[in-house]
Amino acid sequence: MNLNFETCPPSTFLQRLADSGDAGQRTRMRSLSRRVRAAEMRYAISRAGQYDIQAKLTWMVDSLLSSRIALAEDVEDTSEPDESKLIAGLIRSIRGERVKKSTLNKLGSLPEICAPVSKLDEHLSNLSSDGSSDDIKTAYDSTIELMSEVLETTGIGLAPLDEELAELAHRAMSGNLYRMESALGILAKMSGNLKLSRLHLSRALSIATLIDDIGAEMRAMHQLGLLALGAKNWNRAAMLFETADRQSQIIGANRLGHLVLAGISRHIDGDEELAKAHINSARSIVSDDKSEATDILTSTGNSLLAIDCPGLAIELLDEAMECAIEEGRNDKLEMLAEMLLLANTAMSEKEQIQYKGLRALIDRLNALSDDASKEFKTQISQIDKKAEQLSKPLDQTWNEWQSATKLIPKDSQLTIVRIDEDESGRVLLVSHHSEIGAIGLWLPEGGVEAAPGSTIEIHESRIKVAPPTDILRDIHNIRGIVAVENPEAISFIAKTDEIIEEEL
Repeated sequence: MNLNFETCPPSTFLQRLADSGDAGQRTRMRSLSRRVRAAEMRYAISRAGQYDIQAKLTWMVDSLLSSRIALAEDVEDTSEPDESKLIAGLIRSIRGERVKKSTLNKLGSLPEICAPVSKLDEHLSNLSSDGSSDDIKTAYDSTIELMSEVLETTGIGLAPLDEELAELAHRAMSGNLYRMESALGILAKMSGNLKLSRLHLSRALSIATLIDDIGAEMRAMHQLGLLALGAKNWNRAAMLFETADRQSQIIGANRLGHLVLAGISRHIDGDEELAKAHINSARSIVSDDKSEATDILTSTGNSLLAIDCPGLAIELLDEAMECAIEEGRNDKLEMLAEMLLLANTAMSEKEQIQYKGLRALIDRLNALSDDASKEFKTQISQIDKKAEQLSKPLDQTWNEWQSATKLIPKDSQLTIVRIDEDESGRVLLVSHHSEIGAIGLWLPEGGVEAAPGSTIEIHESRIKVAPPTDILRDIHNIRGIVAVENPEAISFIAKTDEIIEEEL
C-alpha cells in the first residue's frame, strides 16, 4: 500500500511476537503463526482468479524471510522448541523408527492414532512400482478410498483430544497427506480432469504451508502453473511460476524450469520487459551447466506436451537439443528428435500465430558456437523433412474392417497429443506414431479418461481408415481418421513414475 511504515501479514506479526516472548509463549505463538499462514495462503489461492495476488504473495514471502533471518540472528534462542521435538518424534513413530521413551510418554496415544497414515506412502509406492498403468481411473478411485479411510480413522481418534495435541498430530501427518494430495492431482491430470487436478494440487499446496515445507510448496506451485498454462490463463501461470522461483532460491534448488515458464507466460501475456528479465536470469543458469540444462529443458518440454502445448514445447526442446549437442549428450539427441517430431505434428496453425515472437525470446537462452550451430541445423532439417513427409494424407484408406496391424505395426504404441470432445461427448483422439505421424481415433461413445502423453494400444480389434476432412486436417494436422470396431480393445497407458516425488 506504499505506506510510510513497514507492514507485515498477520502470520509474520504473530511470529515476531513469538520471538519476543519466553519459551512457553514462543511455542504457542509460533504454532498459531503457522496456522494463520496456512489460512492466508488458502485465502490467496482461492482468490487467484479474482485479483492479482502477486504483490500479496511477495509481501508474505519477503516478510517471512526477514523474520527467519532475525530469528537466526537471535543467539539466545538456540534450543529446539519442545513442540518441534514432539512432532519429529511423532513423524519417526509413523515411519516405524525408534523413538525415545520420554518422547513417547509425552505423545501419549498420538502414535497409535496417527499410525494409519503410513498406509498412504505404501499405497503410493505400489502405484508407481510398475512404472506405468493402463487403468488410471481404478488407481485414482483406490487412492481416494484409502485417503478417506485414513482421514476418518485418524479423525475419530483425534476428536476427543485437546487442540494442542490435535495440532501436533496434523502437522506430523501433513507430509503424508501432502504427498497423497499431490499424487491425486497427478492422477487426475493423467485422466484428463484438469479441474479436479487443480483442486488436489491446491490442497497439497495448502498442506505444504502448514508443515512449512518450502520445497513442497515450490513443486505444488509449479504443477499449478502448468495447469494454468494449459487453461491459457497466462497471468496466473506467471505468478505461480514466479512464486515457485522465489521458493527455489530459498532452498537452493535449480530455478531454470520456473524461470523459463515464467518468461514464456509473461511474454504471451504481453509483459515483454519482465519476460526478458526472466529469460536473462535463466540464460546465466544454462551457461553454468549445459548438461543439467539439457535435462531440465527436456523435462519441462515434456510437461508442456502433457498439457497440450506443443508450440511452447518446441521452443524449449530446441534449446535442449542445442545444449545436448554442445555437451556431446548423444544419448539425448535421438529422444529429443522424436519429441520434436511429435510436437511438430501436434502443432496447429492457430498456435503458430498465437506464439509469434516467442522464438526470438527463447533464443536468448543459449548462444551456439559455429560448429554446434551447423550440427543443430542439420538435426532440425532432418526433423523438418520427416515432419513434412508425415503431414501428407495416408497413402491408403479403406471402408471395410481390416486388422489394425495393417496400419499400426504389432506391439506398436500411439502417443496421445490431443483429446477433442464435442458437445455430444464424442471424442477424436489425436495421436502420434513415429513412423505413421498424426492420426485421429474416432470414438463416438466418448468416455475417454486419458491425457496428452499417455500411450494407446489396440488389442485384437479391426479398424477402418478414412481420409480427414479439410477442417480436421487444418485443426489437428492429422493424416487420417481411424474407427475401431471394438473400443473396449483400446488401452490407455500412463507413466506413473512422477506420482511419487524424489523427496519421498
